[in-house]
Parts: sequence; structure tokens; C-alpha cells
Amino acid sequence: MSHFSGGQLNQLGDKLEAAGWSADDVTNLGQASVERLTEIRFSLSKSDIIAAIEVGKTELWRHDDQKTGWVRGRVILKHLTDEGLLGSCADLDELKVIQAKGPEFFRRHKFAGKAIVGWRGVRDDEVPYLVEGGDGVVLGWGRLDFSFGALIPGLRRK
Repeated sequence: MSHFSGGQLNQLGDKLEAAGWSADDVTNLGQASVERLTEIRFSLSKSDIIAAIEVGKTELWRHDDQKTGWVRGRVILKHLTDEGLLGSCADLDELKVIQAKGPEFFRRHKFAGKAIVGWRGVRDDEVPYLVEGGDGVVLGWGRLDFSFGALIPGLRRK
């Protein structure tokens, strides 16, 4: 038996029905793997990265040593993990949402002139980042053994 209240389940059911979900859709959701459900849960918060930026609920985060010098990516990632901060960092999907908003959004939120890193998006020893390039915002990848300076902050929720 779940720990969710009847009210919570009714609210969820009402929202799913309003969004056009059928009983079969709900059955399929209930039969999804834990990994897939976790992925879905995390995707719910990703779409709000733009709203979080616009209302000031994000920050450009730097490792203390990064503020005046250069720090290897592995050191930064270890610090974020050890301090429990990695979960609040942007990931690849969130960077793609920001990229899609275009260069005007990027400049308006003081990202211009910087490489904005999504530390939660690390894979295969590389970390995704955004930079303004040409007439758009470009997604790139940096190796974890590279050094990151003050103009290469991570984006994280406060």
C-alpha cells in the first residue's frame, strides 16, 4: 500500500484525465520500470528551468578555487557530489531548453561571455556547457580533466 493520500491520488487522476490520459495509459504508467518512473519524475522539474532563471531561483556557481584560478573538472564534480550539490545543478536536458530560448535570453540573464556548465549532465568523462556562438547558443562538451576558470560557472538552483 502506498503512503499517498486519497486526496493526492484524486488530484493526480483529475490532472491525468484532463490531459487526455486513458485507463490504459495509467496501467502502462503503473507497469513502467522504476528507472523509467525516476526519469519521468526528474523530467517534471526540468521544464521549469526557464521559470527558475527568470525569477532568480538559479545562480552561476563556482568552486571556491575557481573564483580566482583554474580547477580541474574532476575536482569540481567531486566537490559537488561530496557536498550534496550535484542534484541542484543543471543537466543536459535543461541546457537544451535554455539553448532553445536563443541568444537574447542567454544575454538577458548575464550568461554572455561565459560557458554555462550543466554538471548534472556529465557522461563519458565529459560535461555539457552552453556558449553564445555566431547568432545562436551552442552546446559543447568539456573533458573532466580540463581546467575550469571563473568564466566557466555551473548553473544550479538555489
